[in-house]
Amino acid sequence: MNTNQTRDELFERHLQGELSDDEKEHVAELLDSNAAARQQFVELAQWDTELGETIRDHAGPVDNNDLLPSGKGTRERGGGNTFSISPFATFATVTILLILFSSFLYLQIRTGFAPEEKVALSQTASSPIATITGLKGSLLWTGNQGELVLDMHVGRELTGGTIEGLAPDSWFELQFQDGSIVTISGTSMLTFADVGQKKLRLKQGAFTADVVPQPVGKPMIIQTPSTVIEVVGTRFEVEALQAFTTVNVREGNVRLKHLVDGNAVDIPADYRVIAEAGGDLSPMPLPAAENYWKSQLDVQAGGFGKWLPATKKRPAAQKALPFIPVNNPNASLSLLSIPVSGRNGPPVVLTPHATFRVRGRLHDSAQVHFGIAVSYGNGEFAGMFRGDLLKKQPVSKIAGQKKFEVIYQLSDFTVDPCVRKKQDSLARTPDGLYLDRLWVFTNTGSSSGLMVHEVELIPGEIR
Repeated sequence: MNTNQTRDELFERHLQGELSDDEKEHVAELLDSNAAARQQFVELAQWDTELGETIRDHAGPVDNNDLLPSGKGTRERGGGNTFSISPFATFATVTILLILFSSFLYLQIRTGFAPEEKVALSQTASSPIATITGLKGSLLWTGNQGELVLDMHVGRELTGGTIEGLAPDSWFELQFQDGSIVTISGTSMLTFADVGQKKLRLKQGAFTADVVPQPVGKPMIIQTPSTVIEVVGTRFEVEALQAFTTVNVREGNVRLKHLVDGNAVDIPADYRVIAEAGGDLSPMPLPAAENYWKSQLDVQAGGFGKWLPATKKRPAAQKALPFIPVNNPNASLSLLSIPVSGRNGPPVVLTPHATFRVRGRLHDSAQVHFGIAVSYGNGEFAGMFRGDLLKKQPVSKIAGQKKFEVIYQLSDFTVDPCVRKKQDSLARTPDGLYLDRLWVFTNTGSSSGLMVHEVELIPGEIR
């Protein structure tokens, strides 16, 4: 078999969702470095409709202070804001797809699901069922009938569909007609429909909900890879990964069914359940908050990036992956994120004099950018902040073995540019809020070799 035939087979298996994580990473690297391979993939992708959802039109110059910004479509086609993809997509259209393919592919690597696995929930109603009340960051939207929504903005009414958050700064808030509000943040995927009953599928990511009382016999249904959750009316959060689902209930009551064994449990207010294979479903009280936190990368952290186990030469690490913001295709970042509110850990509350210490490695000296996402005590999304904008960090000096260390004082944190337009309804400072996740990135235009071995939150100044 010649090289081209080998590539054809590899690309076809990718479009069918049959590649391993290592093979997916190989495809991403191949498309990034080989023009002939990109052309070959274009020709095959023209006949594939499953990747069509990644196509969007974007504009705007790169702003070093807003490297993970929100975006919106810049053109209308056929006088409307949506269009459908046919198997005969034009060459130009597929070329646009390639601009966004890198970030989409790496999302697949991290989440472990393929395009054809997406669940299209039954949705036949043509009338709107919900309204966008907030959105920022790198997002991709596909309508319930496969149409591509080019005009995503606050106030737009939707009939159903799938929203994907591609980066740690992604945030999307949706209000149903009955007043129920759901939010995804970070790298997440949520599909929803409502034909007399709200049905949602959280493939992966962080999800919060404030659900008003639902009609008798028609609870809101939320499916994750491992559970089915029934909600009559409550406030709660869900963290969904392939291996487990964590549900924290703040108000009301939630019923959870474990798909592995069919066991079910009712979760009352101020309790949580961690559903995993072979685990106990008994509700546990929500743990008390702490002010100190340190990453535990000796085990796989989740988040965005490639986890590297420890070796004799270095400790375990979260390695940054190439990332192209969907609305800034000219920016090329090395990006990673680490969740803070883990499956078993207590919530972490930020104090005014807290300090973040980041240790890791770089191939070459680079400025290391740092951001955090926070929530209120009830689990509601509170905003995002950057630690490198008000007081820019100097280019990190590489010590022996290419190690670096960067320190960020919480007093220097400012509102992340990606949520400034929503700031009236979000927190103005991170003081006293709950730390959900953090992200680290470089913007050198090429791979910086960024990896992080440890992040430590210290509730006081370093002396």
